[in-house]
Amino acid sequence: MIRLEKITGRNVRDILALRVDERQERFVAANDVSLIEAYIAVSHHGQAFPFGIYDDGTPVGFCMIGFDADDDWTGAPAVAHGSYNLWRLMIDARYQGKGYGRAAMGLILDFIRTEPCGPAEKCWLSYEPENLAAQALYASFGFTETGEWDGDEKIAVLALCPPASGIRCVSAADRDLWFSLDHCLGGDAFDRVLRDRTGYVSIAEGRPVGLLRWSLFWNSIPFCDLLIIRDGERRKGHGRALMAFWEADMRRRGYDLVMTSTQSDEEAQHFYRKLGYRDCGSFELPFSGHEQSPELILAKATE
Repeated sequence: MIRLEKITGRNVRDILALRVDERQERFVAANDVSLIEAYIAVSHHGQAFPFGIYDDGTPVGFCMIGFDADDDWTGAPAVAHGSYNLWRLMIDARYQGKGYGRAAMGLILDFIRTEPCGPAEKCWLSYEPENLAAQALYASFGFTETGEWDGDEKIAVLALCPPASGIRCVSAADRDLWFSLDHCLGGDAFDRVLRDRTGYVSIAEGRPVGLLRWSLFWNSIPFCDLLIIRDGERRKGHGRALMAFWEADMRRRGYDLVMTSTQSDEEAQHFYRKLGYRDCGSFELPFSGHEQSPELILAKATE
């Protein structure tokens, strides 16, 4: 299964070992250079998202996504401001010609459309004029050359049309909306949700109808902490869609199990079981001020 995995101390050496074919070296920077550029961007109030491209447990490539222009970037093209940028994409020479580049592009655009830095109208990228393979790949996903240049590279742009209906990752602009529905989260905790992309907003006909928030149980298993749908919007499939979106995102992030819980006197347990969740036990809190019906624990394999 092709997936994107965050660069960490555990996998960085694998990513640094990847190389393009020597004939392509003039078209793409080495991965160590890319990671240095990511560090510089983040340390100058910019955004950078470096990922390893994996086929199950095998690293096959590297990509890096940016947003806007950091304080250190002089001469940034106009399109960079307020837009997402496919900053870098490479597939190791051993794995080229196997469809990994195309599969990675789909995952990259899926990630961008979760709006990790908030909404944007455009995603842009650039490439050397002689890099015809890259030009063809990007054009097949709808990127169009604008006639502008970023140094010696041609710029191509993809319009990101925000759907009137759908699900996206929470953004800073959602703060008031979030607190209007989620009464259990503090301000600092919302900042962590925003930073770690652990919240989603469901949109129907141009307006928000529900939220999902998750965390890591035992620091290793995704746990749905909150699923809430607005009054008047329930029983219309929004909750089912949010859960499916979350589960798919967890698969992309490499998790094979997800969990949630609900009180034994709530109807939500039947909803989760219909989605394939299995009962894993329950617990009660025998402490004054914390009395409630037993909490049911449910889990589901994502694959």
